[in-house]
Amino acid sequence: MMARLSNSVSLCAVVIAVAACGGCALPAATILPAATGAAPVVVEPRGSGRGDSFWVARYDDVVKAALRAGRTLELELREKTVEDDNATLVFADDRDTEITLRIERRTATVTRVRYDVGSRNLESFARLVGQQIIDELNDADAFLVDWSDKKEADAE
Repeated sequence: MMARLSNSVSLCAVVIAVAACGGCALPAATILPAATGAAPVVVEPRGSGRGDSFWVARYDDVVKAALRAGRTLELELREKTVEDDNATLVFADDRDTEITLRIERRTATVTRVRYDVGSRNLESFARLVGQQIIDELNDADAFLVDWSDKKEADAE
């Protein structure tokens, strides 16, 4: 419980810092691990509601986690195209705000996820969905490395 509260506080700090810097001056890759419990994910917002991320997790696991995240957040799945090395998922909330996830296998252990929410004003929606995907991958023990070990080693 305390870890989730700490992660929530850290995530709020990330959102405030990114908003204060206009969303582009502060690369999220440098602060995302602190907000996500050291999840092995690097995210780079591209502006206009778009972003790019790389995950140390298998492609199939990321696709499954994204689908579970959509169900957990009670989003409507409007489009689902899943192939051997890439997938497109389009989710929408009750107010018709869509998020498109393009998931791509890069290696056996690295997966790329590009997101598009259509507007810079909705990037927090993308962060929410991304955080839920991270939680789903953590719950499934699907991350292939644990960056929290590295943080502890660096602190010593």
